[in-house]
Amino acid sequence: MAQQHLRNVLAYLDVPTLGQPGVFVQLKEGLFDAAGHFDNAGTQKFMEGWMNRYVLWVREHSRPDAGTK
Repeated sequence: MAQQHLRNVLAYLDVPTLGQPGVFVQLKEGLFDAAGHFDNAGTQKFMEGWMNRYVLWVREHSRPDAGTK
């Protein structure tokens, strides 16, 4: 709930946020294997997709002209 509240505050202040895809990860037994990797191929694929989208978002908003659009 705190994350959603923060998102609302940031939107009010016109701070860019990554709207979609959203991700909420619950740390629980079995999420990671002994080496610290995701224990589920589907979770790994989803997180890689989210991270790739996040990197694109950061690049887009870190350009010198990002605030002028």
